Amino acid sequence: MSKLDRYEERVWDRFFDDMALAVQTMTREEVQAELKRRKIDVTSAISRVHRAVATARAKAHLAAAREKRPGIVEQLTNVVAPQVEGWRQRIGELISGRLQGSEQAAYFRKLNEAAGDDDLRALMDDIERLDALGGDDDAETES
Repeated sequence: MSKLDRYEERVWDRFFDDMALAVQTMTREEVQAELKRRKIDVTSAISRVHRAVATARAKAHLAAAREKRPGIVEQLTNVVAPQVEGWRQRIGELISGRLQGSEQAAYFRKLNEAAGDDDLRALMDDIERLDALGGDDDAETES
């Protein structure tokens, strides 16, 4: 690379301008033949260009995804949050309809303390199990 420094920039500029004009008038086959004649291998240069293009595309996709993310998160929040609130209401109706006395008070306390979706699912499972146990007792007394 130090040999490049022995010529001034204007000399290199003129050289590349002349080369560019010659290459512009050549066909692809002529360019490839000239490269082969001069024993110039452009394989690594082409692969670097392909990698650079792939990197640029990936960065563009990432930037687009980052721009879309807040909107998608907002849409998901609008879908998920009402569902959790719907569960709270449904569980509250189940508690008031199926339970009485201290059991009802205990389950309302658990409902108020439920922090998220997992807590609500666990509470719903508890109520369904309790209801199933109560249903078995009723079926045995009827027989």
